Amino acid sequence: MIDVNGIVAFSSGLLSFFSPCILPLVPSYLIFISGISFTDYSEAYLKKYRKTVLLHSVAFILGFSFVFVTLGLSSSLIGKFLSNYQTYIMRIGGLFLIVMGLYYLGLVRISFLNQEKMIHLKRKPLGFVGSFVVGITFSLGWTPCVGPALSSILLIASTTEQPFEGVYLLGAYSLGLAIPFLISSLLFHQLFGLLKRYAYVVRYTMKAMGVLLLLMGLLLFSGYYGMVTARLGMLLGE
Repeated sequence: MIDVNGIVAFSSGLLSFFSPCILPLVPSYLIFISGISFTDYSEAYLKKYRKTVLLHSVAFILGFSFVFVTLGLSSSLIGKFLSNYQTYIMRIGGLFLIVMGLYYLGLVRISFLNQEKMIHLKRKPLGFVGSFVVGITFSLGWTPCVGPALSSILLIASTTEQPFEGVYLLGAYSLGLAIPFLISSLLFHQLFGLLKRYAYVVRYTMKAMGVLLLLMGLLLFSGYYGMVTARLGMLLGE
């Protein structure tokens, strides 16, 4: 049987990367964590700098993954202690996801989510440890970008009986966010051109995120989420 929760978590991470407050700033993050400019990273020096950018990107990814996975573990443990209130948690969380889904679809306006909630670092700490620290800062600061999607995965983790389900789900979420970031580091010298050419994709990813959050919210609020995902897993696994 295919694990639908894992697919949902991975898809949420992937869609989060293509949000309008993450995707356009990926080149800036790559420059910041690696210390290499687009002038330096030319075709003539492609091999020389590619490894540096890639390694710093990996350290950055490990930083935000560490925070997300830790949150997943905490969510599972808290959910275990609050198991008697699981129905209420699912309904309140489901209602929250419905509102977030409507927001991403442009059907409701929530003014504070349009504000930039970002922790700024004026100067990156040295080395790969510095890139790791920037990754941690990223995960703590970009609440409008990853908050709703991350909350949906944490909510699912808190309603499961497995203590390490949160680690698995947030690991899948981090992987979805990490893969396109790694690809971006490999295509560093082409990023501006690609972003300019495919900027319209952001509109569709936000709509897809809205639909995903809305469906998850409705299923959690109604109490049918577990049954529907189990049946989907069986059907997909056949």
